[in-house]
Amino acid sequence: MSHKLSWNKLLSASRVPSPQKEAVKEFDRSYVEKDRRTAFEADYDRIVFSLPFRRLARKTQVHPMASNDHIHNRLIHSLEVASVGRTFADLVVELAGKESDLSENAQLDVSWILQSACLIHDIGNPPFGHAGEEVVRAWVQEHLDEYFSEDAFENEEQRNQCVSDCLNFEGNAQGFRVAARRDNAIAGYLRLTYATLSSAIKYPWLSTDPRTERKKKHNVYTSESELFQQISAELGLSNKQGEICRHPLSFLTEAADDICYRILDLEDAVEMGICKRRDVHRLFLDISNNPNNAWMSLPQIRGQAIQSLIEEFWNVFETNFRFIMNGEREDDLKASLDKKYFDLLNEVNQFYDDIFGHRKKIATELGAYHILGRVLKSLFKTIQSIVSSTDYEQIHFLSKRCIELTWGQDHVQQNLEKNYSWWVQQVMDYVSGMTDDYAMKVSGEIGGFSLDMK
Repeated sequence: MSHKLSWNKLLSASRVPSPQKEAVKEFDRSYVEKDRRTAFEADYDRIVFSLPFRRLARKTQVHPMASNDHIHNRLIHSLEVASVGRTFADLVVELAGKESDLSENAQLDVSWILQSACLIHDIGNPPFGHAGEEVVRAWVQEHLDEYFSEDAFENEEQRNQCVSDCLNFEGNAQGFRVAARRDNAIAGYLRLTYATLSSAIKYPWLSTDPRTERKKKHNVYTSESELFQQISAELGLSNKQGEICRHPLSFLTEAADDICYRILDLEDAVEMGICKRRDVHRLFLDISNNPNNAWMSLPQIRGQAIQSLIEEFWNVFETNFRFIMNGEREDDLKASLDKKYFDLLNEVNQFYDDIFGHRKKIATELGAYHILGRVLKSLFKTIQSIVSSTDYEQIHFLSKRCIELTWGQDHVQQNLEKNYSWWVQQVMDYVSGMTDDYAMKVSGEIGGFSLDMK
């Protein structure tokens, strides 16, 4: 696939139409009355003030339910990724400026876009880290007959698409849904600009695409297919064959994430006593490529290791820039790292055997299955009752109690006419939006374990 990309299109400030407007191209690098922000500054502000972003503070990064305040949660991780993303933005502006006529405003836009894309890269992840994703997929697989029967849907195609989305439940796709849509305020949808959204998309295909089965990753549910096509066309990412390539900035968003989680997860593992400090210090020293700094503390040498990786990832991006701008690259940047750094990152991966095999982590993930399973079962029973009712009073007594604990009566009454597929998506929105603590709280309430017996 060869398809020349244009920065003028790639930096589009368009948004999904708001509920009050049929079409919108807000700001377009101009200003609206009483608001001096550009569209991309507004994106950043929308994210940091949003409920989905705030909830990342109580979601597992790698080490679940850590009592040590030094351990990363997803909010801190996202802020660190955005910091690295800002560094990449300065570099890409300089590089792109050599080959295109980027205005001064456009150069500033790139920094805001890349930082915002980094901030939202984990915004769709469920509680309990990647274990939460696995729990949802496994639970759906085990309950297909009970909650995904053919008669629950309007037609076979609708069922197949819904089943595909749920069996391939994915934090990346959920994040795109939360960041792009505008039609459900209760889920915290953000309606960000097309440029920011696309800069966070690592896997530009649907859950039904063959690549999803092969790579076990995708970035778009079928429920957002039309929106995804619209965004890709606006940014010039779709070629004549209908194939969609990656936004150039998405490679740098992914690289910033790769750098931060690989380095900082190990530092957390040392803090928790899972990995030996001297082993991680030695590895960071090798990555920093500066053996004379062996006297430095772990945090100091960690900073140098991050800077070294920024330079190495950037070298790959710069070398492959022509291919990226022609839409010819799909693989991440780390796949083309210099052999020395590729091998060092593989050594980092070996530490993950200790991290993911740690007894507390295993025990917590086992608990996650029961916690999320109880919530999923109750919510699916509830939406079955909702869809079969024409009036709120017809909904089953226990389902009403579940509604009161979750969406609230007003939200359900306003959407009684929605079909089963729509409500399945609401279940996934709700579960993925829960924090670790809140998932345990709701699961306990549903199970009757939080009764005050005074």
